[in-house]
Amino acid sequence: MAPQLLGLVAVIGALAGIGAAGPVCHDEKDPVKVTVVVILASEKGDTIDKRLTAIAAEVRKLNPTFKSFTLKHMESKSLKAGSKVSWACVEKEVVNMVIKHGADKDNRVGLAVVAPSMKEIEYQTVCGKFLPIVTPYKTKSGERLILAIRVQPCRGE
Repeated sequence: MAPQLLGLVAVIGALAGIGAAGPVCHDEKDPVKVTVVVILASEKGDTIDKRLTAIAAEVRKLNPTFKSFTLKHMESKSLKAGSKVSWACVEKEVVNMVIKHGADKDNRVGLAVVAPSMKEIEYQTVCGKFLPIVTPYKTKSGERLILAIRVQPCRGE
């Protein structure tokens, strides 16, 4: 899995411009709005959901065999630092997440994520940026599970 993590780091850097950054918010007690997008990628076809165009382009840089991208599910929750949450995924799989800390002085939020078929990934991210995680999990129909996670630590966004 080490090559996937290296690829993940490259995708994080490449996606720095995706999403609109919100205002800086430094109150650790403010809730963090977390959005999880469940994406299924396939090596067959050529259909890309219009909402996934930018993410698909970045993911394809490291995974050029993916031809189709389908938005399966999207959900947002407002969570406090220290909260643990599970998100429904596909085929009874779940994504487990812990909000390690709210927005710090650099407006970064700390998350720990356990996706299907993966060990825990702990990272910090800025408000309004999607982080795609290409998992090794394949559905029964052979589609690859990709998660896109965004945090918005400021109220009113």
